Amino acid sequence: MQTNKFQLNLSGLLQVLAEHLYSTRKVAIRELIQNAHDGCVRRQSEDRRPGYRPRINVRVDAAARTISIEDNGAGLTEDEIANYLTTIGNSYTRELGQKLQLLSPDEASKLIGQFGLGFLSAFLIASEVTLTTRSYKSEQGLRWFCDGSEYFQLEPLAREAVGTLVEIKLKPEAEFLLDDAVMAESIRRYADFLSIPIYLNRQIEPVNLMTPPWEASDPAAAIQDYIGRVFHQQYVTAIIPLHDQIIDLGHDTLVIPMQGFVFIPASSVVSFREYGDMIVYIRKMFITDDHRHLLPPWGRFFRGVIDCPLLQPTASRENLHEEENYLAVQQALESQLLAALRKIAQEQPDVWKQIVSGHTELVLGWVIANDEFFAQVADSILLRTTRGLLSLPDYLKLTNNTVYFVSREMGSLQEQLLGEGYEVPVIDASWFGVSAFLEKYAARHPNIKLIQMDGDSRQLLRPVSDEACEDLLKFYRSRGILAQAAAFKPVTVPGVVLYPRNAETINSARRALDAGELSGPFAAMVEEYLNQQKADDTGLLQQAEGGVLYLNISSPLIRQMIDQPTAKNELALTLIHQIARLFAARNLTPADAGLAFHDVTQSIQGLIR
Repeated sequence: MQTNKFQLNLSGLLQVLAEHLYSTRKVAIRELIQNAHDGCVRRQSEDRRPGYRPRINVRVDAAARTISIEDNGAGLTEDEIANYLTTIGNSYTRELGQKLQLLSPDEASKLIGQFGLGFLSAFLIASEVTLTTRSYKSEQGLRWFCDGSEYFQLEPLAREAVGTLVEIKLKPEAEFLLDDAVMAESIRRYADFLSIPIYLNRQIEPVNLMTPPWEASDPAAAIQDYIGRVFHQQYVTAIIPLHDQIIDLGHDTLVIPMQGFVFIPASSVVSFREYGDMIVYIRKMFITDDHRHLLPPWGRFFRGVIDCPLLQPTASRENLHEEENYLAVQQALESQLLAALRKIAQEQPDVWKQIVSGHTELVLGWVIANDEFFAQVADSILLRTTRGLLSLPDYLKLTNNTVYFVSREMGSLQEQLLGEGYEVPVIDASWFGVSAFLEKYAARHPNIKLIQMDGDSRQLLRPVSDEACEDLLKFYRSRGILAQAAAFKPVTVPGVVLYPRNAETINSARRALDAGELSGPFAAMVEEYLNQQKADDTGLLQQAEGGVLYLNISSPLIRQMIDQPTAKNELALTLIHQIARLFAARNLTPADAGLAFHDVTQSIQGLIR
């Protein structure tokens, strides 16, 4: 058996990095700034001489087509160049972090590098790379040069300053980085929160923010400003700061270190303007700005920023590994958001009202799907009613634990009118998720009764004997119109047409069958369904087609027609029926509506002759 050593094709590896590992060539800037940053942190940790002030300088020379990144960090010795800079996969930063983890966890947490690939990414944008460096351990400087081949040059060089300078000769396809604005944007994107100042082209002020907004002297103002600048949202409903979270593991506990914030925009729309995205940092180094899995599934109305050292980046450091720590961070984040929403609902009812009204569909959708979320916020959900926005506990105080609701946006106005006639507020459940929410709420509270008005609104009609208006009803029955007497409010309404709950389904099925749009087994199944409806209630099919007209004997107009019959009663009765059909706005084809308006016109003409 032979033991052989892997051979490295550097140009092939660079092609893999350029085409497959990284999504953009800009990451080379990120990696080189990160190396400079870690060099400064290393010097702070290893070289304790006083007076050290770390800094990173970035310069763009459009004429020479070069970019340079210089730091005054620890610098490199010849051995370190051999063992780390030119050994792919070896990372001095990773080894130093492991050493500092026990001795100085705070310093260890500042280090970013892990994989030993960062410097290699320079060749994504460079045709040549020149590195000059001097270690704080040495009086001798070094010059390292490589043109992207398997070979490099290393020679001694006189250098006064401790630190490292990386000079890059750009490839033509990377010359977009010579634009000062592009470079400034790249620095802010990748290194905005790094505490070491980064200066561009000898500017007096650093390009990067240096202090995350949650660590500013006035965090509330800084976070608000950051949201406006980065998320382009000038107004938000609520901001929730993140903090360390203790997770109970049963046998032990785990502390999840978390910084950042989550905010709730003013509004969202299901499947059109959902959010649920987070900007992710690890040790203040940017990872991604559109991560959509850390927030709980129900939290599609949140946006935010998180910095958590427990999260593990992928090799490209443009995304996250969804492993055990990731799941623990998810759990911690969800726990904090639930607690924050509960607190807002209890202590800031006006803010909670804005949250629910701005994100009703998303909130309801996940209240239905998530039992824990339901338990936290169900009593605080605000529903649209004929009395305005009400929570169910407040609503039920008005209705003796009965929920009256309509599930259709079109054609439900008369049901809402009937409800208000009896001083019963009606919930508009035509919005996404409301019906399912009401059913889930009622299932958890057995003393609550649900009445769907578009189908069950007969319960608001007081039955009376047809004898009270027999002559009026005969007129309708002679024309094949189902009609009954009833008493209801408001008394200004002389009649309403009500349909059974499944009227639309029955009529659609019958029209499709009659038109020959169905065939074979499916047609037989639909015909069986219709026959079953007929068997269950012989009048149901007729009710589904034309509804049932209920004449209101409490109406002064109906009382007048009963007590003082005239030759024009038939014209008035036709008007009452057709207006009630149009007001119901259900099961009317264009032809039906045209005929109704024709009858209304004819009746009016007859009355005014």
